[in-house]
Amino acid sequence: MICEAKEIAKQYEPLKELANNEGFNIFYGAPTVILVSGKEGAIAIESDCAAATQNMLLAAESIGLGSCWIGFVLVAFNNSKAKEYLKKLGIPEGYKPYASVALGYKNTESPKASPRKPNVINYIK
Repeated sequence: MICEAKEIAKQYEPLKELANNEGFNIFYGAPTVILVSGKEGAIAIESDCAAATQNMLLAAESIGLGSCWIGFVLVAFNNSKAKEYLKKLGIPEGYKPYASVALGYKNTESPKASPRKPNVINYIK
């Protein structure tokens, strides 16, 4: 899938420069990629997949894994070869990927959290 994703990226103007770079890797070289898929047409499926994706990112961080939400999956599976890719990946008919997560061990330490700003809350009565 990584090579195919790179080929797809070449079709899109903003990504052409990156995709033609030998060092470009849409998944940042992560050894594991999770496609978060849902049944097309299901109520609030985009929100459900987004919530599941965020939970995976938080869980990964809690056990010391690096993770990255890769939005390119929305582009990769919205073209003429989408059905071919879905079949290759074993995604059941009627389902489609809504997000992807790259997972692996971090090469660097996570940056320290920025100082928190005071909460700004507006109460409407």
